[in-house]
Amino acid sequence: MKPAAIRPLCFATAVALAALFAACGGSSSTAPPTGKFDGKNIRIVDDAFSPSSATINVGDSLTWHWEGSHDHSVTEGTTLGGAHAFDSGIKTSGTFGHRFNTAGTVHYFCQVHFSSGMKGTIIVKP
Repeated sequence: MKPAAIRPLCFATAVALAALFAACGGSSSTAPPTGKFDGKNIRIVDDAFSPSSATINVGDSLTWHWEGSHDHSVTEGTTLGGAHAFDSGIKTSGTFGHRFNTAGTVHYFCQVHFSSGMKGTIIVKP
């Protein structure tokens, strides 16, 4: 290949790579909300669920996002002992998701901050 023919090829490659890197950026659909409840995500901040109450429909899923620096859990129920329908385990970062397949009111709490009242409620409509 002649040197003059290489320049357009290099330019085209550089443009294609720039477009590829730009497409890889941007926001993720699983990013936690920064304001009003979006119907899909709940933030876990030090030391609260935001929002602490949410209303969804049967079949919807919620994702909790750890944003603070303290350990937390997302544990179904109102008491520490016994079996729980869902439990994220205690962790400091990451996400936890759960699909709600039955209508009703679901209570949940943080095991670490149970005594300080870190809890939430999900109302699942039919």
